[in-house]
Amino acid sequence: MQHLESAPPAAHPSSTRWMRVPAAVALCLAGPAVSFAGVLTTGLSGTAPAVSFPPGYPVTLVATTAATICAAVLAALIARRDALVTIPVTLGLWFTIGAAAGIAGIALSHPGLARWSIAVIAASLTGSAAGMLLAAAAGRHTNPSPADRP
Repeated sequence: MQHLESAPPAAHPSSTRWMRVPAAVALCLAGPAVSFAGVLTTGLSGTAPAVSFPPGYPVTLVATTAATICAAVLAALIARRDALVTIPVTLGLWFTIGAAAGIAGIALSHPGLARWSIAVIAASLTGSAAGMLLAAAAGRHTNPSPADRP
């Protein structure tokens, strides 16, 4: 007879895993989207003079970064070990979008777009680092090594 503690893991992921991973993806995708908030920035479409950051660019940078870090940390808490894949993939998508926007902003002499890209890149890097650190730490604590098991 096999003890429950030594039972092998299930071959198929549980139904809760299928709910946690999309929730973590949605959170990570929504974090940097805060930079589009009308309170933080207006006129991202159009010519360079039309783009402005009403409360100031530093506020946009800090708010976007803080929202992304919070979203990544919450995603790590929700998705647990799956966050080790979910967070870098989704925030890597935002990093790619930010890099492309930065290149386009520089090429088109569009300073507002270039500044927005810096906010998105900074948010995706810091959010990914915070979320990955938490997910890795949670993974170590939830899955003890065989030597640590009684």
